Amino acid sequence: MALQLDNSQPLLIPLSQDTIAQDVPRITVHLAISNNGLENAILSLLGRNARFSVVKGSIGYAAESDVRLISEPPDRHGQRELNELSPPKLLYIGLDTTTESLIQAVRAGAWAYVSESADASELESVICSLVESNGSPLLRQIASSEEGAIEVIADLSAPRPDRDDPAPMPNPLKPLEVQILDLIARGEHSSNIGDIVGLAEQTVKNYVLKILDKTHTHNRAHAAALAAQRGWLSPLDIM
Repeated sequence: MALQLDNSQPLLIPLSQDTIAQDVPRITVHLAISNNGLENAILSLLGRNARFSVVKGSIGYAAESDVRLISEPPDRHGQRELNELSPPKLLYIGLDTTTESLIQAVRAGAWAYVSESADASELESVICSLVESNGSPLLRQIASSEEGAIEVIADLSAPRPDRDDPAPMPNPLKPLEVQILDLIARGEHSSNIGDIVGLAEQTVKNYVLKILDKTHTHNRAHAAALAAQRGWLSPLDIM
């Protein structure tokens, strides 16, 4: 059963009639998948768990989501036009788990990554852990392998002739902000970062907001990826 308010409103789909405990928060998932077949497969998988509410269509003014599933880099201008009070965390659905695919997800500003071959249990687990996580599972996944981290940072730092802004960009970040972003790129939580740099956890979060504002990025993962790509982070520090 589906309820469509009108052509411009999101489509809210109650995928399961199973009841869930009242004290368990419901997770709203926005599907922004370009492939119809993949979208239908994800709908089928998530439909087995009553904890999820799935949103399709235009979102931002009519509904807020916790996690947005994407299968390709989002349009940055389109994202800003959504006017969301609290932008959702991005979960990238890719073809495989190669380093190249992970790099593409990082460039897209994703917090987490799963391949198209993931089953219902894995997909549900990633979505739930992403909502509860204070850091980026994707960056932690990359940083867990020294070889992978070096390859990713080298790729992001390499100049690209096809970039929208190929001219060198001045670094707007102060040294402490760069240090905090280095730690974010390694997947550290705000509390751990505070212990390392000698600041309260809330102060670190305030610095993160300043970093996002200065870099015009959507989230921590996006900021770290952009900073690495523009050479603002030191590869030695990242390692």
